[in-house]
Amino acid sequence: MPSPALSDAAQQQQEVDQLLAAARRTIEEVPYFWVVTAAAEGANARIVQAQPNRGGEDFWTRWFLTPPNGRKASEIRRAGRASLAYQHASGEAFVTLSGPAELIDNRGEVNDRFRGSPYDDRKGLVAAGLIAVRVTADHLELHVRGVTAEPWGRGRTLLDREPDGSWRLAA
Repeated sequence: MPSPALSDAAQQQQEVDQLLAAARRTIEEVPYFWVVTAAAEGANARIVQAQPNRGGEDFWTRWFLTPPNGRKASEIRRAGRASLAYQHASGEAFVTLSGPAELIDNRGEVNDRFRGSPYDDRKGLVAAGLIAVRVTADHLELHVRGVTAEPWGRGRTLLDREPDGSWRLAA
C-alpha cells in the first residue's frame, strides 16, 4: 500500500497536470492576447497577435512582435518582465502567464514568427520594423470552468515554475 505522502504528492501532480493542460488549451485557442508591462505610474496593457513557437520550443515560452522603439519595448527593457493575459472566446477560460521578457532583435526570429498577410505587407515593410519578444513563464494564474475550483472565477488558482521547469501549486 503506498504511503499517504506519496499518494498526496501524486494527487497534487495530477491536479497540476490538469491545470496545465487547461491553460495550454486556452492559450492555443486564443489568437490575440493582452501584454501587460510595468510603467512609471502603474501598468500598461495592449492587445497583440500571438506568434507561433517553433517545434521543440518550450510551450511556456511565448512570443509576440513589437516595434523596437515603442512603449512596450521600452517598458520591457526597463522592467525585464511582462504578463500575457488570454481570454477564451467562450468566456469560460482565462489564463495569465508572467515571466522574464527579452527583446530579440533578430530578422530570422521576426520573419519566422510574423503572421502578417501577404496582402497587407507585400514588401515586408511591417516585419522589417519589428523585433521579437520572448516571455518565459514562471507564474500562471487561471480560471477555467470545470477545471479550477468552484465557485468559478472567485479565488485564484496559481502555479509557479521551479528552476528545473516543473510546475507546482502556489501557496
